[in-house]
Amino acid sequence: MIKAFFSNLLGAYRDGWGAARALPWLVALMIGIEFAQHMIELQLGFFSLDPAVRKVAAAAPIRMAFGWPKMLTLYAVGFLVTRYYALGDRRAALRPSHRAFRRYAWVVLFQLIPAAIIIYAEPIAAAAGGTQDHVLPLRAVMGLGQQLLEPLLFLWFVSAAIGNDSDGPISSARTTGWLYLWALPLMFVTRVPLGILHQMLNRWPAGQPPAAQYALLTLDALVVGALAMVLPAVQVRIARYIADRARSRAAASSVPQDTHSPFAA
Repeated sequence: MIKAFFSNLLGAYRDGWGAARALPWLVALMIGIEFAQHMIELQLGFFSLDPAVRKVAAAAPIRMAFGWPKMLTLYAVGFLVTRYYALGDRRAALRPSHRAFRRYAWVVLFQLIPAAIIIYAEPIAAAAGGTQDHVLPLRAVMGLGQQLLEPLLFLWFVSAAIGNDSDGPISSARTTGWLYLWALPLMFVTRVPLGILHQMLNRWPAGQPPAAQYALLTLDALVVGALAMVLPAVQVRIARYIADRARSRAAASSVPQDTHSPFAA
């Protein structure tokens, strides 16, 4: 399992590069929308050294309004890229069925609700009678909780993306079982380097000369494009490994499976 851990870790980055070459317009879309948001943030003063200016810029309606299309674009890209990894065919990936759209909409909803709570944590806390001190814990619980839960659901993510009825959330978690302890660190280790770089590239431009700001924000847009390719790659690799182990266990015990893997031939 240690060998599988590192081979899938490196393989996710390799897959991401392959997907970027096969679907370059999807990468360009993510890079473009991230860079466009950064240009709006620059105009608003989001990268000012003054904390008060940054706070006002962060809550500006135009920035918040732009964030939602970016998030929905990320989900759409993740949907198509997941299909590409699972199906191994560019044309098939770009021609999803109505069933795939319907099933993946539930995956998007699962991801969207915690994201909305994180974004609107301040008004939610205020409406619930909380104070500013409750905002950070609320965001931490929602963000970390989602990250901890997701590895149980990757079979569902993949099945939904290809329009397969083989796995729902409950059956995905049941099939994953103790392999969750393998999938969780693999997901974190794959995500963390790019995630930290993304966070730092949103901090380093503060107070820098315009040329340095444009350079750093351009690099950040490239990192977001890479994240959009790599994260679905590791999700599909984890789901495939879990599905393969489930088939092997079923074959060894001569017990028929009650589900069909999304990766079955």
